[in-house]
Amino acid sequence: MNKNNLPWSYSSLTAFETCPRRFKLTRVTKEVIEHQTEATLHGNEVHKALEKHLKGEAHLPPKYESYLALVDKVKAAPGHKLVEFKFALTQNFKPTTFFAKDAWVRGVIDFGVLSEKTGVVLDWKTGKPKDDHDQLKLFAAVALATYPYLESVKTGYVWLAHNKMDSKEFTKADIPEIWGDFAPRVIRLTEAAEKDTFPPKPSGLCKAWCPVPHSKCEFSGRTS
Repeated sequence: MNKNNLPWSYSSLTAFETCPRRFKLTRVTKEVIEHQTEATLHGNEVHKALEKHLKGEAHLPPKYESYLALVDKVKAAPGHKLVEFKFALTQNFKPTTFFAKDAWVRGVIDFGVLSEKTGVVLDWKTGKPKDDHDQLKLFAAVALATYPYLESVKTGYVWLAHNKMDSKEFTKADIPEIWGDFAPRVIRLTEAAEKDTFPPKPSGLCKAWCPVPHSKCEFSGRTS
């Protein structure tokens, strides 16, 4: 781990905030394997199917045909398309390559459409709708930094199983507030890595759902 420039993503940041101990053991030292659940396996399968469909590589499997109307509607929007676009920014909010040594924040945009002055960034969701726009805020800030000619970005969670989309629009004027919201959270993650301090954060998930064994965390209910 490069402690002077610890790359983070939305998922890694939220994993750290959920439980620093679990984060360290599953994502930093990787001494504990976090096996995929049925939900994550299903989500990965859907994302791959949509990627192939949107790239014109394969038809959407029959079991996902109920998603077609919504997916093809956004696919038909005019502009340059982004499909499973890997992004990375430096600490100076400049675009860089995904695995570059100066990558500060990185992630993957499921689907995007870029027009002359506006952009659309969408994230496919296979679970239940939730009222949380943090990830959309991050994607908007990244899009506005990566494509500085954009004046605004409309972001959205596409809740595939519910045939609905939650959207929120951001402009360049929102950028300072967005990074200001994320900055203290990222600082806490960076400081934890620098000091190698990852205390457990017990919750109702510890006993039955955490992959960390009891030998590595006193709150875990897992024996092995």
